[in-house]
Amino acid sequence: MTSAAPTILALETDSSWVVILAVSLVTLPAALALRRLIARPGGLASGVFLSLPLVVPLVAALAFEHAVLPEISLLKPAGTSWFGRSGDLLHLLFVSDDTSRRVIPYALVGSAGPWLLLIGLGVSSFMLLRRGIGAILVHRLVGRCAPLADARVDRMVARLALDAGLPHPPKVLVLPEHMSGAFAVGARRRGRILISKDLVDELDADELEGILAHEIAHLHAHDVHVVFTAGLLRDMVAWNPFAHVAYRRLTADRELEADRRAAAITGRPLAVASGLLKVCEMNRRGPRLKQRLALGFLTPGGRVARRVKRLIDLSDRRGAVALGSMGTVPYVAAACVVAVLGLQAGARMAELGGSGAVAIMWGSPSAPTTDTRTWTPQQASVTPRWIKRFHGRHPKAIKPLDDRIARLREDPAVLRRADVSRYVNYLQRMTQEARVAGIPTLIVRKQGWAAEPIVQGPLPFRILSLEEAPL
Repeated sequence: MTSAAPTILALETDSSWVVILAVSLVTLPAALALRRLIARPGGLASGVFLSLPLVVPLVAALAFEHAVLPEISLLKPAGTSWFGRSGDLLHLLFVSDDTSRRVIPYALVGSAGPWLLLIGLGVSSFMLLRRGIGAILVHRLVGRCAPLADARVDRMVARLALDAGLPHPPKVLVLPEHMSGAFAVGARRRGRILISKDLVDELDADELEGILAHEIAHLHAHDVHVVFTAGLLRDMVAWNPFAHVAYRRLTADRELEADRRAAAITGRPLAVASGLLKVCEMNRRGPRLKQRLALGFLTPGGRVARRVKRLIDLSDRRGAVALGSMGTVPYVAAACVVAVLGLQAGARMAELGGSGAVAIMWGSPSAPTTDTRTWTPQQASVTPRWIKRFHGRHPKAIKPLDDRIARLREDPAVLRRADVSRYVNYLQRMTQEARVAGIPTLIVRKQGWAAEPIVQGPLPFRILSLEEAPL
């Protein structure tokens, strides 16, 4: 018996969601590769550049989208899905094996669009709500902090800010009790450093200087605003896994750059590394859950082992660490490359989606055998017109139509490729008769698709490119 693939999913490629995924898949590796190729210090320019994998997909979606959600539909055998429901038939696909001249009709019915909308909005709403709550808690936390009355720390911050090139030294505030760490908030002109009393008491002078220099470096590079904006963009498309990777790489890069700049300002990379390790140890004592939520929006994070190793490498060079960055020109050039690649990918997806789709097929059709039931044009006899006119007064008169509908509901019919057009016309007439007889069915619109394999071989599935083709 000839059988079609048990499951076929079709995906239109010109929706906002698909464009965002495709452009992210292109821009993220490109940005990371170019950042590694540059391999030089970068202040604000580096942060903005690494934010492009979060910005360009949204720009491409606005420029090239056809619909917000992709049309993800399930293909079922036409005979089993044709009747018993109402609505529009999206497409009709004829599946064939590689050797036979016979095909099996599949109806593309239903869509996962509403579920995608609910899932996507749910995830993004949760992330945005979490970020909003965190911003409120940060604001309240700053209000609970008191100025640090320590002339030694004030002099240290003023000197470090001058060396870093800040126009005004940031204010130093003491975190409430039972909270540990050091965090930067605000901008360059009105920046503030929140630090816990235990750090001031337990760190030696060099370690404290390294931690303060690290936070000043964040303020100088506008990392607070860059990371917050990038996090907001990530939360808007929280269903996109590439956005999470891009955000994590951005925050890790900003931490490494702040470590490097702190080592350059103080001239003591090992002291910065030692202070970092002590801060991590104190943070293990842990604030309460609500305070943790707030601090999660103040500290970008980053792998501590990698950061310490970088600082040790800087110390092993036995030379002065460069304070400045290499300028914005390399990052501007790299940003242009990433933006062009991303927009081209978005335009390509929109071009493909305008006349086609992508299908994933699990399994494959098997070759027909001698007992295969094959549809023939002789089965396409039309119910007489008098049955349509008098079916209300003579219900038994539509028995021939019921019989043919029952046959269609059985195993999917197999037909020759030469009979495809006749089969489509037959189904169109059948649905018209069924609606007259009060039988719920689908509305038939002729629309042919040709499938070309993209990925096939020993895998349990095949990926096909669907293009519109005349029937």
